[in-house]
Amino acid sequence: MEALPTAVVLVLSIAFQAMAAALAFRSAQESRAGWGWLLIAAAMLLMGIRRALVLGEWWIAGAEPILVTESVGLAVSTLALLGVWGIRPSLMAAHRYTAFLAVEARRLNSVLEGLPGLVYRCRNDPQWTMEFMSEGCRSLTGYAPEDLLGNRRIAYAELIEPEDRETVYRAIREAVAERRPYRVVYRIRAADGTVKWVWEQGQGVFDRDGELLCLQGYISDVTEWQKIQQEFEHVKSAWEQDRQEWEEQEHRLLHEWVHRTDHLSEILAYEIHDGFVQQASAALMHLQSFEHVRRERPEEAAAVLDRAVLLLRQAIAEARRMIDGLRPAGLDRGSLIAALRDLCRDLGEQSGIAVRVVSDVESLRLAPPVENNIYRIVQEAVHNAVRHSGTQELEVRIAHEGEQLRIVVRDWGRGFDPAEVPAGHFGLAAIRDRARMLGGAAQIVSAPGRGTTVRVTVPLNGGKAPPRSFGGGAPALLPDPSPSNQA
Repeated sequence: MEALPTAVVLVLSIAFQAMAAALAFRSAQESRAGWGWLLIAAAMLLMGIRRALVLGEWWIAGAEPILVTESVGLAVSTLALLGVWGIRPSLMAAHRYTAFLAVEARRLNSVLEGLPGLVYRCRNDPQWTMEFMSEGCRSLTGYAPEDLLGNRRIAYAELIEPEDRETVYRAIREAVAERRPYRVVYRIRAADGTVKWVWEQGQGVFDRDGELLCLQGYISDVTEWQKIQQEFEHVKSAWEQDRQEWEEQEHRLLHEWVHRTDHLSEILAYEIHDGFVQQASAALMHLQSFEHVRRERPEEAAAVLDRAVLLLRQAIAEARRMIDGLRPAGLDRGSLIAALRDLCRDLGEQSGIAVRVVSDVESLRLAPPVENNIYRIVQEAVHNAVRHSGTQELEVRIAHEGEQLRIVVRDWGRGFDPAEVPAGHFGLAAIRDRARMLGGAAQIVSAPGRGTTVRVTVPLNGGKAPPRSFGGGAPALLPDPSPSNQA
């Protein structure tokens, strides 16, 4: 009976060591660091084998083991089993967390590689010494990340254009001092020598004591965006300049219109006073004297009455002439083209000049103000040719081209130098201004000895968008560029 406790101690030691070895082997299969568990399993297995040999010697040779010694071995086996059992969950949890971190690291790396830029961590020094750079560094700078880490091949500060370095350094230093994120746009020179615009956003990383550890952020290529921004600024500046020019031109036209309206009112007042009023007043005087002459000198009464009727007829004709000057009667009787044909026919008969009208539209009708201004433009152009050119031939062409009406008045006379036209030449200025008011453009081409051509385009959409004139600028007098243009 005295040997029973010893046998129980040996059996329990062997069982506990076998269980500990089994747990260690299982953990080795589940863990990446399996070699550690294998060492524990081997140690437990060797201890179990030793206890089994002791038990075998006792059974075969009768060498009874010492109870106290085997009890100590049982205690060690028990502690080993409890240790393996106790630390296994913690170690397996750490293993799972390590595996999770590895998966997340791979996922983060794949995200960083897909970004159109680079993520970085650097020191806060003048060289911006890099401690980490994502693979986007290759496509952005042309350098591998390891070329810039620790300034191994080149420092990131050396990539920044010299003109921008101080601005970048000051902006980041100020943001770090105020512990706020920074955003800067600057230029870098890539490995192949190309200059790129980049946008950088980052912030400082501080420890618990408020000490700056490093800077981390993101840098992306914004070269195309910068080009678009510069183009936008250019277009905006051009638009502002055009708008200012149009406002100045509108102000000038308004001023000229007011001046010419006042001038026209004066002329109209003179015309009415010197023509219609004088003739009507004379007719009134004859009618007032008619009764007296009929009583005193009956033989002269008929002549007085005839004179009064003649004066009234002349006054009516004068009134019609003035009305026709304000609104051509031909526009009320027919189409614009028909009125222009009548104008040119009458002018040709009066001057003896061969005036022909060529048009691909006959029944075109426009708003009355538009028709009136077009009529006045042609009238002014043909009158100028008859009075000043000395031509024996004059041609008026009218064509409907898309959404525009094109008018060309051409003579083969002596021509003139546009640069020598006096500033107050109202005829040519009136042609240009009337074309502008209709949303169109006018061009006058002439040269000494080569005749004159007046070209006018008028939009048929109501002049909603005033187009630029021939050549892209405002309507102006231009010299004849070549003899062929006047052939």
